[in-house]
Amino acid sequence: MRLHLQIKSLLCMALLACFTSINAYGQQTVSGTVIDASTSQPLPGVNILVKGTTRGASTDGDGAYQLTVPSSADTLVFSYVGYQKQEVPVNGRSQIDISLQPRTLLGEDVVVVGYGTQQREDVTGSIAQISAGEMKKFSSSDPSDLLQGRVSGVQVRSDGEPGAVPSVQIRGIGTFGDSQPLYIIDGVPVGTSIRDFSPNDIESVQVLKDASAAAIYGSRAANGVVIITTKKGREDTPLQVEYSGYFGIDQVWQRIPVTERENYQMLNNEGQRNAGLTLAPGNDPSSNAYIDDINTDWQEEGLKTGQRMNHNLNFSGGGEYTTYNISLDYLNNKGTLVGHGPDYERYSGRINTVSKKGIFEFGQTLYYTHTDENSLNYETNVLTGGRPPMIVDLVTAIPTLGVKDESNVGGCAGTQSDVHRAIILNVPCINQLLEGETNVDRTFGTAYMTADILDQDSHQLKYKVNVSYDRTNVRNTYWVPEFEMGFFFNNTKARLDDGQDIYTTAVIENTLTYKGDFGDRHDLKVLLGQTFQKGSTVNRNGYSEQFTQPYFPVLDNGTNQTASGSEFENALESYFGRVNYNFDDRYLLTATVRRDGSSRFAPSNRYGNFPSASVGWNLHNEEFIPLPDFVSEFKIRASYGQLGNQNIGDYLYTNTINPGVVYNFDGSKVIGGIQTQISANDIKWETKTTKNIGVDASFLNNKFDLSAEYYQSVTDDILVGVPIPLSVGATNSPTVNGGKLQNSGLEVSLTYSKLKGDFTFDLTANFSTLSNEVLSLGGDDEPIYGTGTKTEVGGEVGRHFGYVTEGIFQSQQEISDHAFQNAGTAPGDLMFKDLNDDGVINADDRTYLGSGIPSYNFGLNFSGNYKNFDFTVFASGMAGYKVHSRMYRMLMLTSDYLNYHTDMLDRWTPENTNTDIPRRVSGDPNNNGRNSDRAGWLQDGAHLRINTVSIGYSLPKKMTNYLGVSSTRIYVKAQNLYTFQSYKGFNPDFTSGVFEPGYNNGSYPKPRSMMVGLDIAF
Repeated sequence: MRLHLQIKSLLCMALLACFTSINAYGQQTVSGTVIDASTSQPLPGVNILVKGTTRGASTDGDGAYQLTVPSSADTLVFSYVGYQKQEVPVNGRSQIDISLQPRTLLGEDVVVVGYGTQQREDVTGSIAQISAGEMKKFSSSDPSDLLQGRVSGVQVRSDGEPGAVPSVQIRGIGTFGDSQPLYIIDGVPVGTSIRDFSPNDIESVQVLKDASAAAIYGSRAANGVVIITTKKGREDTPLQVEYSGYFGIDQVWQRIPVTERENYQMLNNEGQRNAGLTLAPGNDPSSNAYIDDINTDWQEEGLKTGQRMNHNLNFSGGGEYTTYNISLDYLNNKGTLVGHGPDYERYSGRINTVSKKGIFEFGQTLYYTHTDENSLNYETNVLTGGRPPMIVDLVTAIPTLGVKDESNVGGCAGTQSDVHRAIILNVPCINQLLEGETNVDRTFGTAYMTADILDQDSHQLKYKVNVSYDRTNVRNTYWVPEFEMGFFFNNTKARLDDGQDIYTTAVIENTLTYKGDFGDRHDLKVLLGQTFQKGSTVNRNGYSEQFTQPYFPVLDNGTNQTASGSEFENALESYFGRVNYNFDDRYLLTATVRRDGSSRFAPSNRYGNFPSASVGWNLHNEEFIPLPDFVSEFKIRASYGQLGNQNIGDYLYTNTINPGVVYNFDGSKVIGGIQTQISANDIKWETKTTKNIGVDASFLNNKFDLSAEYYQSVTDDILVGVPIPLSVGATNSPTVNGGKLQNSGLEVSLTYSKLKGDFTFDLTANFSTLSNEVLSLGGDDEPIYGTGTKTEVGGEVGRHFGYVTEGIFQSQQEISDHAFQNAGTAPGDLMFKDLNDDGVINADDRTYLGSGIPSYNFGLNFSGNYKNFDFTVFASGMAGYKVHSRMYRMLMLTSDYLNYHTDMLDRWTPENTNTDIPRRVSGDPNNNGRNSDRAGWLQDGAHLRINTVSIGYSLPKKMTNYLGVSSTRIYVKAQNLYTFQSYKGFNPDFTSGVFEPGYNNGSYPKPRSMMVGLDIAF
């Protein structure tokens, strides 16, 4: 009995000690594992917080966590990007294992739309979404590049020059002016370029393609809208530090095959002899000036290995009332051309905070970026003669010219008229001498306040005011020292251009949002809003020359100094409203109207109204429609609406008078005024009307996701500059409403997801078609001609236009029997078809030769995971268009002193008649080089580019614990690995002008990049 009492006493003391200990410290330890509910795979980096506190932890590489919590803690909150947040009661447990449910593509995903968000299931417009993970898979200085191949109906063309701004078109050419989409960052319009912003700051991207989705932005949405949401901190999350960075090398993997010295001299001499001309002394073996000791490979001399690197540091976290996200980013891309450029360097920093107090929420974002760019632009008053881009000059340079000549001022070799007879630019050397630099400082700040005026179970009313200020300072300097470079390129006066441009945009927006639930079936959302935007541009330019050595290029150190400047202002006032109605999650309606007033039009035409409406039907929620079991979701949607465009210059509706014109009256000089700029004062809004019908569906428990739609858009009253006769006395092309365009096409996107097992992956493919037609050109519908193109009513914009070839003349008799071409036509020249049978080959025999607009765009993306490894393969391409390559034509010309493409070795000669390449003859008396369908003149642009191949490895739990980090991933990546193409140039997806979409003036080659990178979280 005594022993029993003693044991009982000891147990009581032990329990009392435990109780006292728990109360003394008030804590307990909770641990567990977090997995993906659909794959049963562990989730690293999941945030676990004690609800109502800032105490928390995150899972390691194996999904495990351990957290010391107060004994009073009743709930843990588990959150992870892409998964549903889950709250789990503690109930005194020390082991809590949970499964997080991923958000489905068409179900619980939240889609950012204009001035708000929607559940994807409720979306009735055409909206495509790209995640932050996808944005990180491609290295670029411009986030717009990352849209390429990832969204059906979006065409991205870009050069390989560091810092180059890509051309982005959503559903084709919709206007004759700037067709870039409007970019919205965190709800604020930032214009048609986002190069200054870091892709590392992006959380998600939404592309609004039809009028229903984009109409809320009215006047600025005619070319589509790209909404970017940046990263923000998360509530109840301790400080997280993340670093991501990579380093890589860039190499131009393609080489244009050109002739070396002996074949160049042979071909050039052949052309001279066939024309009855003397040989250039440098190419004549009998001349004392004959060159046999120089054989320059200009691509080898001018192209180098470039570099790229990026470092990003991100700090984020938050408590119950305030969240924050701070990022620092550095990007450096050194180009692949020898000399001062092209290079691009960017420093950026961003801070974002969100605070809540009662019914109020306050948020702000401050972004600053500084960029230094050395581009390849040069002034025509220095390098005269209508020079092509430098990459064309590099490839076409003759091999009988060296690179250096120390006897010349500047040390660059140049051609001599009495030796080479060639006008050739020494690219690697001139690129060392000329210095063109652009420095940009951009400050972008936003601040907002929301107030929950009404917040009941079924009714919410929220007011929001948002203000932003965007200021960009640009300094452009161009320095040209004295130099001698042969008989054509010389500069005897060192000169400096130094200019400054300042762009500012201020926006204030007020919105009122109501959300109401009426019973179990009726959901209503109403948005009302007002915005005012004011912009200004200030241009200042200074010029100075005759600098003395040693050079110190500052304007005051030169003479003949001049200055100029200009200033412009514009304003936009808008009112808008939107209604979203959902009946029983079956029937959906969205109606939007916006009224915009722009200072770019005269008061009588200042305002435009832009309505839209769309409907959706969720068939999978209908009881009377027995869908097969494999159909998870099925929605039909349709839309109709109008969008406006006022993306033209300022004051174009007013006439301009020059008050400083000099007149001579009776021998005396008199200063007077004359109208030098005329205008159409009745110009008005350009309006785009779109129709869209689509289907969204998921199959086999969301393993397959399908989106397909057909669209048609018509743009009326297109704003375009029209040429006028010089006899009018004006120097401009006045802007008028003079055209009508139609685009139509089909877009399909399909995703398959395997989410179970050790090997999981997503496979996504997209495909789109595009058909373009000109319905009107205004006035008398006169055609518009471009470089080898013609735009005419009834056809596409910028169709290739020229002569049809019928082969090569083999004899004088064939020439006599054929329609007359030229007096100098001889055997070996091209035979052109007499289309109108009038016996003469002239301009009336030209016809359309093909499209310059890609008819098909496609992309393919594979992302997989096997245990700790991840894989990505991403490819994209275009087809259904022809390319007019300036570089190839210059290399295949039958005249002039340029190098030749090796294809020229198969030219027609009396011994080689079975060929489609005409003879070599200087002066080209038959005009074989005219625009035509001769071999190589219009090349098939179809291509498939392997954009990205990457392999990553995430370190296991034991190693990350040893290193003291939350997660670590290392990877290697190849970018622009290879392009399958028949096009005999660098880039088949080059940027081009509106009226000559298939004309490649000389696109800078896209390099192949090999990178190694690291992502680490603390």
